[in-house]
Amino acid sequence: AGLSIWGMAQDTKQDHAGHAMGQEMKAPHTAQEHREHAEQYQKKAAEYRKEAEMHRKMLADYSKTVARNPKDTNENAYIRKMRLHCQKYSKAAEALALEADEMAKFHTMRAKEVEGK
Repeated sequence: AGLSIWGMAQDTKQDHAGHAMGQEMKAPHTAQEHREHAEQYQKKAAEYRKEAEMHRKMLADYSKTVARNPKDTNENAYIRKMRLHCQKYSKAAEALALEADEMAKFHTMRAKEVEGK
């Protein structure tokens, strides 16, 4: 729960396109290289969406475990803190998923262009 969305790629020792850190990053030139990049971005988008869903579920589960005073109509401070964290994290992960989707589309289009289709 303490990870930032921006640290996820570093935590897995990968960059934004899924390449292992420390490897030389080169721009794709061939249709196959563009297809590979598109596939990597599709995988990253799925991973980001999974992270977002995990945080939504974590919040729901956590909310069930915190005792509430039935006389207090305000949101429990612990739940509020967790809600704000999980919502922020989920929103950032969804934004990264959308960006990865766009890059997958771009590389798919470029692969077709390189092939002359």
